[in-house]
Amino acid sequence: SGDCLGQCTVLEHAIPTGGAAPIKQLPRRRAWRERELIKDEVDKMLKQGVIEPAQSPWSSPIVLVKKKDGKWRFCIDYRRLNEVTTKDVYPLPRIDDALSKLEGAALFSVVDLQSGYWQVPVAEADKPKTAFVTPDGLYQFRV
Repeated sequence: SGDCLGQCTVLEHAIPTGGAAPIKQLPRRRAWRERELIKDEVDKMLKQGVIEPAQSPWSSPIVLVKKKDGKWRFCIDYRRLNEVTTKDVYPLPRIDDALSKLEGAALFSVVDLQSGYWQVPVAEADKPKTAFVTPDGLYQFRV
């Protein structure tokens, strides 16, 4: 079903922040309709096991972004967390380089991961860093 997400079992996502002090941000003010949208999305993620209630010293605010079709996309503003996160030195491969490696290949596959970013578990020690604050509570990602 569309609500059932698989999970990667070969790696975990780490968020290295060194000795940075936890960043705590307050929830942004929301209209009642926006609060309903946020609550619906949080309830869905709780049901899917993607998030869990948190008691974290870290917190990031929610951002609702209007999509082209007029619906809203639930996002979290992790810009302040990103500022204290140690960056990877090794760059991601260029798309054109990756595609050129497929030239002459007899077989290749395409994988469409529904909510793929929710399928890699977060390292236990780093889960509190993913905490986001809503008008109704604090939650952190499990994946």
